[in-house]
Amino acid sequence: MFLAEIGYQILKEFVSLVFTVFPYFILGSAFGAFLEKYVKPNFVFRYLNKGFISIVNASILGAVLPGCACATMPMAEGLKKKGARLGTLAAFVMVSPLLSPQTVILTYAMLGGKFTIARIIFSLSGAIILGVIFNFCEKTKIRGFALPALNCNGSECSTDVESQNLSFLKCFISIITNLGRYFLLGLFIASSLMVLVPEDAIPRYIGSSGPFAYLVAALLGIPVYICEGEEIPLTAALLKLGLGNGPVFTFLLGSVGTCIPTMLMAQNVLGRRPVIFYIIGWFVFAIGSGLLFSRW
Repeated sequence: MFLAEIGYQILKEFVSLVFTVFPYFILGSAFGAFLEKYVKPNFVFRYLNKGFISIVNASILGAVLPGCACATMPMAEGLKKKGARLGTLAAFVMVSPLLSPQTVILTYAMLGGKFTIARIIFSLSGAIILGVIFNFCEKTKIRGFALPALNCNGSECSTDVESQNLSFLKCFISIITNLGRYFLLGLFIASSLMVLVPEDAIPRYIGSSGPFAYLVAALLGIPVYICEGEEIPLTAALLKLGLGNGPVFTFLLGSVGTCIPTMLMAQNVLGRRPVIFYIIGWFVFAIGSGLLFSRW
């Protein structure tokens, strides 16, 4: 009976979360499908070869294009062939797991306007800073900060234009299928945490907003494999369990800013040393962003 009661409470919490965010999920997926269907690769290439402004453009386009870095990586290979610099590619690849139309809308639905605005500002700022540093390292010929040679094999170096031939409905279904399973998994984990973890456990053992709380949030968030959308209900659950806004925001940025598949694929596009630098730098940046967010 005890296990049945726990299962019932988890299911009840899960259903409540699903009904809360379902309209936003559909709206965000529809917007993502529109971009996937109608944004042309040539439009992207046109604005990513103009010095510093290319880094800004790359960050914005990486944010608005649908899908995680796994979906934008073929386009990054195309940009590499077009002569884009290391910093431009890094900004484009790294911002895509952090921002997308779907996740921005879902962040607003579950976490509110303050978290949503901060996520946009800090994610874009981090990508631009990263791009500037990488371009500087490439220009000054620092060891390891040179783009690895292209390794074209069949269609691997071609841009991903398949979505241009799909109908809007198929793009919409594809986004729901790819994003929905991870988001539902996140909702289930969040529901389980809210039922199983005592309300005072996090404040009691790691504190709500102390230095240890930030460190734990970053250490837990960065190595954990969290797919696009899954981090949002987990963040909401941590808030309800008593973790402070600052450490929670650190977890939000860290958990998706270092998505494991992104890091593995990015080595082929950017090189190993830039990726290692990024992981270390994002660890510090996520903690710093959390500290600034806590004072907002």
